Amino acid sequence: MNFKIPIAIIIYNRPEKTNKLFSVIKKIKPSQLYIIADGPKNEEDKLKCNLVKEVIASIDWKVDLKIIESDYNMGNVPRTISGLNWVFSQTELAIILEDDCIPDLSFFSYCENLLNYYKDDKDVMHISGYNILQEIPNAEASYFFSKYILPPWGWATWSRAWEKFNVNMDSWQQHKKEIYVNISQENFKTWTDTFEFLRMHKIGWDIPWNVDIWANSGVGIIPSVNLINNIGFDEEATYTKKGTEFAKIISAEMKFPLVHPKIKNFAFDKEIESKCIELLKSIAND
Repeated sequence: MNFKIPIAIIIYNRPEKTNKLFSVIKKIKPSQLYIIADGPKNEEDKLKCNLVKEVIASIDWKVDLKIIESDYNMGNVPRTISGLNWVFSQTELAIILEDDCIPDLSFFSYCENLLNYYKDDKDVMHISGYNILQEIPNAEASYFFSKYILPPWGWATWSRAWEKFNVNMDSWQQHKKEIYVNISQENFKTWTDTFEFLRMHKIGWDIPWNVDIWANSGVGIIPSVNLINNIGFDEEATYTKKGTEFAKIISAEMKFPLVHPKIKNFAFDKEIESKCIELLKSIAND
């Protein structure tokens, strides 16, 4: 039986990583697949992009395949944003994976369960597959709530949430009161400097997305065990060119049936924010 939830894959010029991702994807055989492809920068890049296309062309199951492809290099941020706008113009919900985010198979059922469970809860705007803390020992529930959805390495959401994304990336200036209550005084300067840098240079879509969640009083969900293995810590990466402690975080299996939290508490947010700051600084030093 084919997996019913639409899956969106963001690809570019990394055929080996794309092939590893599709070796997992083919095990669930999604019935709906959206491919978001950026175009090449030059002739050498075009060869790599064509090898990625060969991976897509090797799909051997019955699938409603839709591809949006640029004939020039748009860059990570414009391609991701425009691609997700396209996806959510056609579907109410989707699972999103970049080519270097290799999920445990249980990630898909985890997302399916929560996309359906919180479909009408407008406070919940993001479902993470990645747990920056690796795992929560002796966790009573299968997942927990957080104000921080970084990094979005394997995630899911709804069109009703994504429509809140502000392409101008200036939500932090428009909604300062709502934004500031979500960041600690200790890390205040790092956060606000990052917000302004991203707004001015229009790079990085994930932190602005987290800001838009705050601006709309939304929350994210994080699994109690990490479900994604990010294999993109190398020179092919856009932002994570150097190996860090985050490269050592490996995926595990989610157990079913899911145990839902009794309340929306944010017990781990202090630790998560601290890890997010570490990640931001490691990327800035790349």
